[in-house]
Amino acid sequence: MQFSFSTEVVDLDHQAPNRNKRESKYFWDEMYRLISAGGFCRIDIPYEPKWDFGGRSGIPRTKRSVDIKFGNTEGYLKFLAENGINGISSVHLDPTLFCRGSVGMFLGAAEHYGMEAIQFAAEAGAEAFILSATPTFYAVHRTLGETTETEFLKQMKDLVQRLADAAEEQGVKLCLKNEYWGLLRGEIISDFVKGMKDNVFLDVDTAHLSIAGTDVQKFIADNQKRIGSVTLTDTSFSDDGEAYKQVMPEFPAKSATWVFRDPGYGKLDLSAYADAALQAGFDGTFHLNCRNSASICRSILRARYYVDHSLNA
Repeated sequence: MQFSFSTEVVDLDHQAPNRNKRESKYFWDEMYRLISAGGFCRIDIPYEPKWDFGGRSGIPRTKRSVDIKFGNTEGYLKFLAENGINGISSVHLDPTLFCRGSVGMFLGAAEHYGMEAIQFAAEAGAEAFILSATPTFYAVHRTLGETTETEFLKQMKDLVQRLADAAEEQGVKLCLKNEYWGLLRGEIISDFVKGMKDNVFLDVDTAHLSIAGTDVQKFIADNQKRIGSVTLTDTSFSDDGEAYKQVMPEFPAKSATWVFRDPGYGKLDLSAYADAALQAGFDGTFHLNCRNSASICRSILRARYYVDHSLNA
């Protein structure tokens, strides 16, 4: 099995200690060495256009930031290689950021930055462009206005197909990630992609599927022809209070909990899910994601231990 480590381990969205440090280039320059020291030679990158603004070009989560600090994508890849990282496995865009104003504004921004992220993924030689299937439940309903949820999903489907066609032209797989806080949570996404072209794939995010009440192994078997990427995330959280509808679903208002855990520190059998993906014919990279970690170095080492003693055992 091939593995990569997601730089989404770094929490840039919340006021945790040393946040200013995490917005600096020197922090990220060292991060690659730490990931490499943990035995991972490829990375997954969240694509977050909000870091194009505010002078924070030290955060390598947009093409513009990369171009400013490294000249171009080729220069960035060269720098990564010099620091032990041999490639970028995938680029992930969550369009929730664009839920401002109207549905039309959202769709325009999501398509613009989706195309930009696809270009970056292609230049970086990534296998997959991972797209969150919809923004969060709360963000969508804040933005809908007079548009119905059904009409919104129809427009999302058209957008996804345009992005998938563009990705295919550039040699990248578009893979839809269905987070538990989106409109296509759990198994609902299977119906959403029915009838779409074969160039629309699914990303299996194990924690998100589990929290939504999905049998992950059955989901993989039922959608084996669509599986384009696998993101191994762990959790012990059960959404018994409809946290997915809340303003901040990753921080449930009715329970004090850390939703995402490092591999092996939650309740999920990631090894069984990986085996199910292999049996279904998946031969791509498994992305280990310790989302928004409270202790980045520990998360890297815990992920390496889990790979060595569970996934590769």
